Amino acid sequence: MKKFLLDVILFALFVAELSFHHLPKILHEILGVAMALVIIVHVAINFRRFKSLFKKITPRKFFIVTIDFALAIGSVIILFAGVCMSNYLFTDVVSLELRRNMTIHQLHVAIPYMMMILIGAHLGFHAQELRQRFSKVKNFFNVAIVVLSIIGAFGLFFNRVHDRILMKHIFATPATDLAAPLFMLLIVGGVIFFALITFFIDKKFLR
Repeated sequence: MKKFLLDVILFALFVAELSFHHLPKILHEILGVAMALVIIVHVAINFRRFKSLFKKITPRKFFIVTIDFALAIGSVIILFAGVCMSNYLFTDVVSLELRRNMTIHQLHVAIPYMMMILIGAHLGFHAQELRQRFSKVKNFFNVAIVVLSIIGAFGLFFNRVHDRILMKHIFATPATDLAAPLFMLLIVGGVIFFALITFFIDKKFLR
């Protein structure tokens, strides 16, 4: 239960950080530090489980390990870029040249949207565990997943996720004009959308 709660907190922090347009900048930085700490705890708790994936490598395990490594690398890049761009917590740590570096700014915007896909894939490979956890409300869970996936699919277009990943200069999208709860719902839906795709690929081709 504690591990699940930690995962929920980590996911909530990710969604909040991706919704930075709706947060005070200092709060965005504080939540970023909190997210870094939770990631460290998450990795420490699940490290033994991750090591077990290297025993008798299968195509499924290969994809899981690849996604986990990509998540780790993405997290490091985001956190490094966040420190470089800091206007409050780390201003005395980073040089002005790094703070003004456009590539670092673009990475800090683009990588989180790549992470949205990777987190979705990560959840998709663990979908069976989630379904068991919500077995008492199985029908509601299934309907919620489908509805959120549809919302997420539209959110990919509303938020121009493709262009963001390509590091194009985007300051606003139809999604960013929405109220914070609706924007966050699009992000959650986007993650669930990729989780559902991964679940079907896993079930059809990797098991």
